[in-house]
Amino acid sequence: MKIIRTRQRPFLVVIDVLFTVFAWIGLLYLLINGLWPLFDSHAGPRLGGSAFETLGTLQIYGWVALVNAVVLIAWARYQQRKSRSFAQRRLPAPVVDDQGLSESFKLTDGRLDTLRQPGSKIIHNNQEGDISQVVPHFHVLSPEMQPPPLAPLERPRVIHLPVDNTV
Repeated sequence: MKIIRTRQRPFLVVIDVLFTVFAWIGLLYLLINGLWPLFDSHAGPRLGGSAFETLGTLQIYGWVALVNAVVLIAWARYQQRKSRSFAQRRLPAPVVDDQGLSESFKLTDGRLDTLRQPGSKIIHNNQEGDISQVVPHFHVLSPEMQPPPLAPLERPRVIHLPVDNTV
């Protein structure tokens, strides 16, 4: 399961990789520095008191790693929940019908019809925020001046694909 799904810029990915490599090198250095004295003696491996000291050091490393993991997972879960609530805020506004729009802006039927026509318009508001005037920037053609509708194609081109009826 991926917790973080966002894409990073390549520069940030390189920085992430470098810090991860440095962290692994540091961990390996500490592990080798703690375990090497156990095996680096002329009489063979020492299994005395220093082994327990090394196990104590490894236990501290384990606890630090566990705390880091808990903090990182908690932070990722927090960011995931936060992004869900952010996505809900970005939902589209509910659809308003003509009556709701007319009541909200105190529109008359004539102004609502003018708003529905294509083209650009200048909308004037009064002090209360209601629409007081709508000025269209186009000229409506009378039905006599409008071009005739497009005729359907005489011979429409249809591509018939072979159907495989075998089961």
